Amino acid sequence: MRGRASFIVVAGLSVLACSFFRLAAAADAVVPREELSQKVVVRDVAVGDDGAVSGVLANTSGHRLQEVRLLIRYEWLWRDEFHPGSDSPGTASYYVVPEEIPPGGTVSFSYRPDPPLPRRSDGTFQTTVEVAGLLEFPD
Repeated sequence: MRGRASFIVVAGLSVLACSFFRLAAAADAVVPREELSQKVVVRDVAVGDDGAVSGVLANTSGHRLQEVRLLIRYEWLWRDEFHPGSDSPGTASYYVVPEEIPPGGTVSFSYRPDPPLPRRSDGTFQTTVEVAGLLEFPD
């Protein structure tokens, strides 16, 4: 009988643990990108010749934001779009801003691609920065 009682306790704890993890996972939410742009605004973006990007993030939500993930795209525009080359250097990177942004606050960010973007004469880079994810903490 003793072996059977310990099995019931272990099974009960397993169910309890599974319920806890299901609740924790349900607290996470995936939101559309448009909603992210309503919580944090990217502004004053500057791009250097080597692809270095800097700017300011403004928290427009009423909550603390952490681990704001930026998607930095370097789209290659061929000088002659009718006859593009075969080796487009376009690329994209994610960058996580290490600072917390308080409600209504701002934080500066800077990112430098490694390796730097190549210097070429057959086109130019068009660089965009957008918010791809974040953690939001209600106070």
